[in-house]
Amino acid sequence: MANTPRAGGAGAQRPNGTVQNKVCQFKLVLLGESAVGKSSLVLRFVKGQFHEYQESTIGAAFLTQPLRVEDTAVKFEIWDTAGQERYHSLAPMYYRGAQAAIVVYDIPNQDTFGRAKNWVKELHKQASPPIVIALAGNKADLANKRVVEFEEAQQYADENRLLIMETSAKTMVNDIFLAIAKKLPKSEAKGGAAEEHRVGAVPTQQRASGCCK
Repeated sequence: MANTPRAGGAGAQRPNGTVQNKVCQFKLVLLGESAVGKSSLVLRFVKGQFHEYQESTIGAAFLTQPLRVEDTAVKFEIWDTAGQERYHSLAPMYYRGAQAAIVVYDIPNQDTFGRAKNWVKELHKQASPPIVIALAGNKADLANKRVVEFEEAQQYADENRLLIMETSAKTMVNDIFLAIAKKLPKSEAKGGAAEEHRVGAVPTQQRASGCCK
């Protein structure tokens, strides 16, 4: 069972006494260098699982996961993109129309932090505004091998208006998804549902629609 964060809060009462909650869905994309742990973060968030050896994503994988923020049920439609350079040209297909992005780096690897900065620049230039961008310093369980100091990442995040959090797919990932969900404008959400939901599939068509109800 996925370890899904839930926050309390009652919705409007229907005449029969049941609670009517607002439901919003948001497209979220994960970006970052290969092997920083993007797929592991998603697997932990969606299924509550961690695999020590995770196969590299080919193209992108699609998963969904709901969580609750006060009286709103937030459904994330998650595109986990491949980090290999040969798939870079496909990235705009996945972050186009996204309301949120998590840019992941590996705290024991300085190069992945530099690559994360490039992804942030690309999102600021090409993603659909306003997009909520979170910077995730992954593999916090390997703090004894840390190369990227949190203070360095924090300063960069502050300068670029990013959410910032250190994560570990072994133990803690829910907080960053919850922080993003709280930041998203529930009353103005736009659809980002993909037609093709198969793992590794390229989205052949995307539709825009109001998704809060």
